[in-house]
Amino acid sequence: MLKQQGIKSRVLALALIPTISISLILGTFFTLARINDLDALLLERSQTTIQQLIPITEHTLSLDNLSLIQEIASSALEKNDVRSVSLFSHTKVALAHAGPKIQFKDSQENYFLTRPFHTLNKQSLLISTPIYAKPTLSPVNTETALSSGGEKVLLGWLMAEFSRSNTEIKKYQTILASGLLILSGVLINLFLALKMGQNITGPLMKIISAVNHMREGNLDTRINTNTGGELRALETGINAMVASLQRGQLEMQQNIEQSTKDLQETLETIEIQNIELDMARKEALEASRIKSEFLANMSHEIRTPLNGIIGFTNLLLRSKLNDRQFEYLSTIQKSSEGLLSIINDVLDFSKIEAGKLELESIPINLRESVEEVLTILAPSAHDKSLELIPLIYSDTPIHLMGDPLRLKQILTNLVSNAIKFTNDGSIVVRAMLEDEKNNLVTIKISVTDTGIGLSNKQQKELFKAFSQADTSTTRNIGGTGLGLVISKRLAQQMSGEVGVESELGKGSTFWFTLTVPKANEPTLKEHFPAFSNTHVLVMEHHDLARQAIVHLLSEYDLNVDSCANQSCLEEKTQEAKAQGKTYDALVVSHHPAYLDLEKIRSLIKAANKNKQYLVILAHTNKEEAINNILDQHNNALCIVKPLCHNRLYRALSYLLLEKSKLPQGSQSNIARRINQAITRQPHILAVDDNPANLRLVTALLEDLGAKVTAVDSGTKAIIKTKQYHFDLIFMDVQMPHMDGLETTRRVRERELSERRIPIIALTAHALAEEKKQLLLAGMDDYMTKPINENQLQHIIKKWTGLHVAPIKGTDYLNDTSHAEPETKVVDLTEGIKLAGGKEDLANDMLSMLFENLKNEQEQIRALYRNKQWPRLLEVVHKLHGATRYCGVPLLRSACNNMETILKASEKNKEERRKVAGAMEELIEQIEQLLDWQRRHEGTE
Repeated sequence: MLKQQGIKSRVLALALIPTISISLILGTFFTLARINDLDALLLERSQTTIQQLIPITEHTLSLDNLSLIQEIASSALEKNDVRSVSLFSHTKVALAHAGPKIQFKDSQENYFLTRPFHTLNKQSLLISTPIYAKPTLSPVNTETALSSGGEKVLLGWLMAEFSRSNTEIKKYQTILASGLLILSGVLINLFLALKMGQNITGPLMKIISAVNHMREGNLDTRINTNTGGELRALETGINAMVASLQRGQLEMQQNIEQSTKDLQETLETIEIQNIELDMARKEALEASRIKSEFLANMSHEIRTPLNGIIGFTNLLLRSKLNDRQFEYLSTIQKSSEGLLSIINDVLDFSKIEAGKLELESIPINLRESVEEVLTILAPSAHDKSLELIPLIYSDTPIHLMGDPLRLKQILTNLVSNAIKFTNDGSIVVRAMLEDEKNNLVTIKISVTDTGIGLSNKQQKELFKAFSQADTSTTRNIGGTGLGLVISKRLAQQMSGEVGVESELGKGSTFWFTLTVPKANEPTLKEHFPAFSNTHVLVMEHHDLARQAIVHLLSEYDLNVDSCANQSCLEEKTQEAKAQGKTYDALVVSHHPAYLDLEKIRSLIKAANKNKQYLVILAHTNKEEAINNILDQHNNALCIVKPLCHNRLYRALSYLLLEKSKLPQGSQSNIARRINQAITRQPHILAVDDNPANLRLVTALLEDLGAKVTAVDSGTKAIIKTKQYHFDLIFMDVQMPHMDGLETTRRVRERELSERRIPIIALTAHALAEEKKQLLLAGMDDYMTKPINENQLQHIIKKWTGLHVAPIKGTDYLNDTSHAEPETKVVDLTEGIKLAGGKEDLANDMLSMLFENLKNEQEQIRALYRNKQWPRLLEVVHKLHGATRYCGVPLLRSACNNMETILKASEKNKEERRKVAGAMEELIEQIEQLLDWQRRHEGTE
């Protein structure tokens, strides 16, 4: 409280509070002591008066003279403060009374005690004293005489009441005197405190007034209070401080004037620099515009020759080549594709860095986008025997609004990286709903592989531009190090993020999220009629793949059972028979290590016997071999992995719903019928002003089995659309006279009342915002040059629903010997087929196999004898790889079986007991092949 008050208040408080406190304490103490003394004095006087009355009263009571007793009582009233007097006999009978009636607090009987007793009432003091006869007296009355023993005899009681009025008056006088003394002392102290406070606050007020003047800027003011002590020191200090401030202000004023002058000169310089910067900015904008145009033109100029290089390299690779030519062309193809990938990454990165990348907001079918990416990348994964597994959770929205191209670009980067760095196992793509608010959904897509994994240090370097986790991998695999950076930037533009979870040697999980609105209308309305009372049995050795297949089949309202191997499949089939039910269809996944071609033949026969349909799921590099087996059967067909929603439904729908509606004679060879239904020859119009590009597109499309009409200008294209009904048009964008955009507009103008033809743009521009312009012009999609067969197959399938595939050379296609069930030691036809129709290459590959076969046989025997299992696995694996390019089916099967058992024995030692049988079969097949070589060398 005092801290918030002024000095004057503090001085008064310090002076008055102690004085008042002490005065009150002492005054109260002495007043109370005086009051107590007055009460004690009254009691003392009363007791003295009683002592004076006791001898007289004792004598009078002994005489038993009532009149004398009354006279004594009356005379007692003359004493000071005596109010009433009463005498009682020893029998408690009142003998005499003088004065007012005595005021008893309680019953009168309580006052007749054998000892003196007094009590204090509100207005009086009452004393009761017993009166005893002295022993020396001679009794006049026998009743009051002393006993013979000399004991005291009670004569009666004397009760006297004394008034307290005088005492109370003296008390009030004492209190009044004390109060006057305390008040006088406080007033005197207050006067002295005020005088002292004035002596202190007066100089302080002068100091405060002077400081206020100084604060207002009057630094010439000085303080002079003519005081001493601390105030004098304060006065001197303030005066010195003001003098210092005055000097500082003067210096500051001089500095301000100098700074103002310098600032004025600086502003003039900045103004000049601003003019120069504005000119430089305009020059930079112009340079940026020129650079963008240059990059766009360079993109076209680079991609156009690359289109020809890659396309014609692919065509040359299918012709008859010697080993060196094949090797050179393969190197050209890989180098060209690597260069194209680098150009795409650099241009995309440049576009993102410049802030020129704009995302679209068009309908996306999430399932189709994921399946499309996996379908395109399946061949490279299947070449390494990797399983590609799509898992889209049931609560995940499928129909979204966003940029499907960029979504697939991110997913392609992650999946292709997983394929590069995974040598064995599987790659699982999961799509799940992470959050949903109003109409916005956050989708999380993850890619999990069983590859080499990443350390914590490598993970920190992943998303930096032009860097990779391990530079040694860059040399082995290649790449610019921009893929993950571009994916991260794209995900951030879609209000998402990218992350990785990995452990070195145990695989990785790359994930990204995107926040997009749900589509109001589905991009493609899919209505799948239910397969009522239909039972399907699935066999898949991979747990996650089996789960994905069962999940897909369950969406079709099928009754689905699953198993992991052939023995389990046979058990479930037998159990179903025992329960009186049958499986309408078997969905079987092919894997050479678990289900070879011979076992597939036995499954087909068993399914035919049980009147069941068989759907075989195969890798892309195994499809042809399985289809060769299926050509002779009408109850089975083959579907390529990864398993796609529509593809599986189309096959099951034909088998389970449409086949029963066909005439009996037309139900043969279901696989061929479905293939024909899906691969009807499309009629395609190709438009390009570049003869090389036009020739390449035409060759690629014709090689895929399409009927192609080729024109080199927009004008000719319009004429052709009037003459024919095309299934699809591939339109070049940059053409002289009439470019692709104008041609498309004119085609659309005459289509108002006719069937709309899908038009796909062929463009080499990478930085221009051409897609929006293409869509506005009426085009449906676009392909970036250079193009390849996989892209063409996909785009034709997407926009026409027709499936196209490369047509094999007639030199071996017309030979039906491959369809024979008998397997040969050496199948030359199969060798030519594996060599891409090149007979010379097939013969060279077979000769190379024979060169080292004898040495490899001896090496295998020695390693087996010495039980050097890891080294034995390496040699068998090498031999197995060589047989894959030659027509030696029996040796290939034996190598495959041996390699499978050796790999299994690494994890389970019980499998090693099977090595002996596999070893015997492998040596036998090598002997047969060497015998075949000796016989044919003799004939030559």
